[in-house]
Amino acid sequence: ESTRAAFRDVEERLGGIDMILGFDCVLRRLDALNRQVFREISEVYKVNNVIGFGTYGEQYRSMHLNQTFTGIAFGERQAAV
Repeated sequence: ESTRAAFRDVEERLGGIDMILGFDCVLRRLDALNRQVFREISEVYKVNNVIGFGTYGEQYRSMHLNQTFTGIAFGERQAAV
């Protein structure tokens, strides 16, 4: 549910999502499978046009984080006025 809420927040801030370039950590995927919510999370990714790849974590300062989704969201295109 927190994934769905985070994507909803991004959509509201951008006024719509065209696509998201995402980097999903492998432990996040394993956790979703273990909690049996993998399909729901996959559907959130599908609806929001997420493309990208799986990672083995990320570095933040001196900490290794390995249960994250990091991405860049691109808002919907606006017609020229």
